[in-house]
Amino acid sequence: MRTRVVGVLAAAGFAALCLCGVCGDLSLTALAQQKALASADPHDLSGIWGRSGGGGGGAAQVKADARGMLPDGALNTEWGPSAPLTPKGLAQVNTNKSGKGPRAVPPAFANDLLGDANPPGLLRALVYGRPFQMIMLPDKIVQLFEWTRVWREVWMDGRKPLEDVGPFWYGTSVGRWDGNTLVVDTNNLDARAWMDQWGSPFSESLKLQERWTRASKDSLELVMTIDDPVMYTRSWTTTKRSFKFQTKDMPDGEMIEVIFAPVDEKEFNLRVRNPAAGIR
Repeated sequence: MRTRVVGVLAAAGFAALCLCGVCGDLSLTALAQQKALASADPHDLSGIWGRSGGGGGGAAQVKADARGMLPDGALNTEWGPSAPLTPKGLAQVNTNKSGKGPRAVPPAFANDLLGDANPPGLLRALVYGRPFQMIMLPDKIVQLFEWTRVWREVWMDGRKPLEDVGPFWYGTSVGRWDGNTLVVDTNNLDARAWMDQWGSPFSESLKLQERWTRASKDSLELVMTIDDPVMYTRSWTTTKRSFKFQTKDMPDGEMIEVIFAPVDEKEFNLRVRNPAAGIR
């Protein structure tokens, strides 16, 4: 009996030591994460950022039907599940014909403006997988997109959001800091663009708020609020998207030229899109 008790006590002691070791490892990991974040100024988003996971489409499809519709009348988007659609929103979903996503048609039969080398617009540029660069200036932040090689300005000089101008493909944006989160309010977006590559709609009444948070030295997170009473019955929040800081040794460490030129799109349509749809 005495031998058994000693054995049990020894095993318990060994387990406690192991548990302490695990706790120590966890503590060291937490400290390392805190140190990494502390070494990066959360108000400095400078650099090139590339997609690193997160995002809407996959998780949102769990309850969606074959057309990407949710039981409550909401829409499965690349940004995650939307609020329920208004009748006008549903009509626009049925009007938008994309070559991608749950409602895809052959690209030659789509009405996606990108097929004629038109700009993707802000929301679609943000949801796409190409990298972007943040440039911090005293009075504004410039965001450069590799996709179509365009930029937008986020004014940080205290001005109020502009009303009743445009519309513009990339809208008008003003920003401010809420603690360590950059809050960007954008309006005046051109509704001829789509919210994503699946044809999810928005109207020119959209008030978009982006919340950018540098979660660590190498991680940037984005969550947006969509407030569009024309297309959706209430405002809704997107799923979180994460971006990874790109260093020079990474494939996206330097941005390349990715421009939609009408002459190139015309050639692509003739050689690829039209033959794929049986169009001669």
